[in-house]
Amino acid sequence: MYIRELFDNKKLVMSAEVFPPKKNGMLEGVIRALKEIKPLDPDYVSITYGASGSGGMTTADVASVVIDAFDMTAVAHMTAVNMTKELLEERLQMLSRKGVKSILTLRGDIVEGSRFYDFRHANELAAYIKERYPEFELLGACYPEGHPEAASLDADIEMVKLKTECGVSHLVTQLFFDNATFYDFAEKAGKAGINATVSAGIMPITNTQQVERIVSMCGVQIPTAFSKICANYQGEDLYKAGIDYAIGQIRDLIDHGVQGIHLYTMNKGDVARAVFSAFEGDRK
Repeated sequence: MYIRELFDNKKLVMSAEVFPPKKNGMLEGVIRALKEIKPLDPDYVSITYGASGSGGMTTADVASVVIDAFDMTAVAHMTAVNMTKELLEERLQMLSRKGVKSILTLRGDIVEGSRFYDFRHANELAAYIKERYPEFELLGACYPEGHPEAASLDADIEMVKLKTECGVSHLVTQLFFDNATFYDFAEKAGKAGINATVSAGIMPITNTQQVERIVSMCGVQIPTAFSKICANYQGEDLYKAGIDYAIGQIRDLIDHGVQGIHLYTMNKGDVARAVFSAFEGDRK
């Protein structure tokens, strides 16, 4: 089943993201996470692509494990950075052989060694795939607070709309900690004519290192309530408080009619289990 079809058939669509290992063949960590995620019955599992576009093979390998070994729906990430048309053709044919039907198209993070060849933006990647491989369902990213490089949120929403015009039918948001930013984004996106289904991206924070890394990489706003948690809790207390905060976020989103929740698990099966179990009744 395609992801967009889930939203026509389910009351609540809950999905999980995992990341592949940096080296080919070293799948033990992600397989361990998938073993814990499988009993939670996620509607789909997305698999990230390595920084600077370096993880195509391992992304495909993990997607194959998700489909064949765990009988779950897989969404493979694909990035424009360091991507040529020839390499993209190779990757797409490989994903097709492995049974992947849905691809999350992204520009990709800019790190040392990043280059742009035939594609510079996610919409260009989506347009190419849509034209030549229409059998793939295309997903895209969006940023409730605006992309860090965008001139404004309104300007970024115009780029999101362009993605949908290029074939993207479902959007997954960047993580956020203040639901008000999501509601503001959703309202503006609707007014802009974006009618793609949307999953709200949530990452439970269980240690202070995560907070520092996320703020430096993503530039997301840290609301006062969340700042107090980070300042007042440590160790196991912070772990529990972080999960409780994420559950509270999701409950509020569901109460406001949000149908899709995408959990950034960081390959932590225990975190996924704690969050998913809180919403078993909502998914029936």
